[in-house]
Amino acid sequence: MCVLRCIAVLLPTQRRREQSFSSFNERSAALSTMGPGSDALREIQALRKQIREENKKGDKDIQKFKQMARDEVKLQIAANLRNDILDQIRREIEAQVKQQVDIQIQEQIPISLRQQSMSNKTQLQTAKTSLINSAARKKNSSLRIQNLDESLAFVLKADGTKGQLFPCDLRSLLSYDAAHVCELVKDYELPLDDNRDVNLNRFLGHIGGSCPS
Repeated sequence: MCVLRCIAVLLPTQRRREQSFSSFNERSAALSTMGPGSDALREIQALRKQIREENKKGDKDIQKFKQMARDEVKLQIAANLRNDILDQIRREIEAQVKQQVDIQIQEQIPISLRQQSMSNKTQLQTAKTSLINSAARKKNSSLRIQNLDESLAFVLKADGTKGQLFPCDLRSLLSYDAAHVCELVKDYELPLDDNRDVNLNRFLGHIGGSCPS
């Protein structure tokens, strides 16, 4: 758009200059056939004045073109900045609205209801852990001395996680020393005794097994 306007400004100027130079050449050719005299001198002076005026007019048009170009660039920069600022403002408003909505939702939900929801989740996890452990203990109760290498079913801890020290089978468990058995009992939050065999039997009873005699 700016280029078209600039062309519209400069094109008439260029045409006027071409016409002036063409007229100057024609009149100069005519004057060259005339002898020296005051009329010829006046004609030459008039032509020179016309050329100077056309040059001044052309310079003004060029300055006008430059100003139009500068104004166009300023407007384009301002438009781009305005769009960026509006986008930033819109994002900020959306973030603030979301934050306020979240706060109002928290304020509208009673504390007892939130606590009840957390309690329900805890109870659900406890029930799930109990169900898994019940099935594991049932499987472990069928293991006998002849099955030392058969895998033990995992019994979860109170928090629903697997103990890192849980033995893979009875043979591995029976190979634990006193310190290792002690750590195993503590990991499952069972009562701790100074005697290794007591701790071992206590853990076996917890997972549904029994110590081979």
